[in-house]
Amino acid sequence: MDAIVRVDFELRWSMPVYVLSDDGAEKPIFGPHDALRYLRDCSAIAPVSNYELAIDACERCMSREIDRALARALFVSAYTNYTMLRM
Repeated sequence: MDAIVRVDFELRWSMPVYVLSDDGAEKPIFGPHDALRYLRDCSAIAPVSNYELAIDACERCMSREIDRALARALFVSAYTNYTMLRM
């Protein structure tokens, strides 16, 4: 029998993460669903392991397998590495 996996697309972090768009405007990332969209849209020039860890963490967070704070921290780490390589 197949298992039903519940995914929470409305899950939010306690505090949003603000990322910079290409035009320099700040964009809020409110939770793991927003983070997944952002990570999939940005080019994966960041260290692949960091990028993949962040994607996996956000997906697992939405399935309530890991804590929101951990997913947020891994997203921040991947975003930081990504922006450092763009400089």
